[in-house]
Amino acid sequence: MALDFGGGADSDMVASGSVARGVPGERNLEFQSLLDAGADVGRALRALREARGLSLGDVADKTCIRRVYLQALEEMSLDQLPARPFAVGYVRAYAEAVGANGDLAVRQFRKDAPSPDEALKAPVGVRKERDPRLKWLAGGCAVVVTAAVIWNLAQHAVAHDGAPTPPVAVTNAPPPQPLAARGPVALAAAQPAPADSDVPQPYVTPGMAKAVGGPDAVVATPAAPAKVFMNPRAAVYGAPADKSVVTLRALRSASLVVKGGDGSIYFARQLQPGEAFRAPANVPGLTVDAPNFQAFQVTVSGQSHEPLQAATTPISKLVG
Repeated sequence: MALDFGGGADSDMVASGSVARGVPGERNLEFQSLLDAGADVGRALRALREARGLSLGDVADKTCIRRVYLQALEEMSLDQLPARPFAVGYVRAYAEAVGANGDLAVRQFRKDAPSPDEALKAPVGVRKERDPRLKWLAGGCAVVVTAAVIWNLAQHAVAHDGAPTPPVAVTNAPPPQPLAARGPVALAAAQPAPADSDVPQPYVTPGMAKAVGGPDAVVATPAAPAKVFMNPRAAVYGAPADKSVVTLRALRSASLVVKGGDGSIYFARQLQPGEAFRAPANVPGLTVDAPNFQAFQVTVSGQSHEPLQAATTPISKLVG
């Protein structure tokens, strides 16, 4: 059955079966005319096959392609065809079998059924604009990063605020006598160890001096050498010895917080081994808050007392 693609001269020539034999240029012109008339590559190949009086079996014998694939190609049923490289080869072989140009048929097939894997060309005349919200997002991120850097610098400056500990002059011992001198060697007297330059300033509780009676209560006072535990330079914080009954000494590094009855903090520090805190006797309602309570030795009026039994302990309970 002849196909009608618009009644053009070329289509009438194909429909009537008057196809020039042995002239490739004229055969290509007929195929191109069918495409220009609006036919897709499948319908154009079918029209050429029928004009030449060939069946699908004849084309299958010539191309060694299964009839079901040739029929799917004529109907452009791409889902029934194998992988796209095979389908492109089938189009070329079918076109050459019916006397059409294989390259022209392949180009038309790719035009009628473009591959989703092929890169699309950029549209012409379309202006590429960025989302303005990206600028606001980038600006916000920059502000957050800048604020974080400033905050860290401020915290660093606050942490290191205050006058540094003045260095302590160290007197060196005289140089040793040469080995050749066998006389008695004179040794200089022992010198005190230099103070650490990174020792933090002691914690000063607001109002602590007034509560315990005098500025000496808030300044670290060195303990007597006979009573210092593990550290000969350990410090004792809190009230003076004559105004305190309970002393808490750290056996190992541990934090200690002493609160008043109203919740105010009188003392808060990470004590090092040997450091101690004297609780003022004239401040009622004091409570010891020590998460690692087993790390403290308790003395009451200079006598050893049972250790702390809980993380929070009232001073009055230790005295009683």
